[in-house]
Amino acid sequence: MTGMRAVAEAAVQVLAARAAPHRDDPAAEMAAMWRTTGEQGWHLLAVPEGDGGMGGDLADLADVVRAISAAGLSAPLPELHTGVFGTLAAGRDPAAALAGRIGVALPRGAEVAVPWGRHLDAAVVAGTTVACADLRPAVNLAHEPVDTLARPAPDDGPDPAGTRWRLLHAARLVGAAEGAARRTAAYAATREQFGRPIARFQAVAALVAEAHAQTVLAAAALDAALAAADDGAVTVPAVLATAARAAGVVARCAHQVHGAIGITRELGLERLTRRLWAWRDLPTEHELEDGIGRVVRAGGEALAWSAGPEIDVRSGG
Repeated sequence: MTGMRAVAEAAVQVLAARAAPHRDDPAAEMAAMWRTTGEQGWHLLAVPEGDGGMGGDLADLADVVRAISAAGLSAPLPELHTGVFGTLAAGRDPAAALAGRIGVALPRGAEVAVPWGRHLDAAVVAGTTVACADLRPAVNLAHEPVDTLARPAPDDGPDPAGTRWRLLHAARLVGAAEGAARRTAAYAATREQFGRPIARFQAVAALVAEAHAQTVLAAAALDAALAAADDGAVTVPAVLATAARAAGVVARCAHQVHGAIGITRELGLERLTRRLWAWRDLPTEHELEDGIGRVVRAGGEALAWSAGPEIDVRSGG
């Protein structure tokens, strides 16, 4: 734990220093985040030593992802790690997997979303590697590149890389929610109205408590999934859906407590809430819950509570 805390703190310090000169130029900031993450190699933390990684586990990497997002920073750790994991799972040579600029592709209807795609050579989806050529450029609310491939995804099949990305993306959401909730509680404790901190007003205290409760719920779901090493098609969507729903609640509560857009920008809150809103949309909790609902319809409620990797949420059975 102490070692991971040191790695996480170092990652936050390095990324914050690289981001600082570009606060008024989001595109330059994201390019710097991409370069720095690749140079530092934090995404190799959960790759076995025999494959050229650092020999940690997924929970170690999730801790680093949480710390970075809690600081209101963007970093493509989940994407770069997933690219390496996916290519290794496909039997590629470890040296080639580590040397390539490979990320993850996420089917969304008729298109395929590729986070940080403009920086990638290829992306993995459903056990297949697709070239990142002819991308349609786009950015999310946090100014991060989320480009799209205007072509169908490969046929549905096991997608261990996508599953791993979803867990790390949940960690990203949990971290940002924790950062926003902590910042909101601190602001409420120090901001005074009518001669006393606003945290002493019942309505404000309720918002602070609600934000905290949501972060605890999402963090507990994530920690349980990581501890159980359950990559089932019900567990992982449920964890991500929980984190996405919590993100929306925390962002709402944070802005209500701060009370003005100018204040949130001045205090840095908007860097957290922009990310919460952007990250909760890839995918949304409604998309995830729809898949879980198909499992329930196909196998009944008891199956939904105990479903494992053999249940494919996308096909409903």
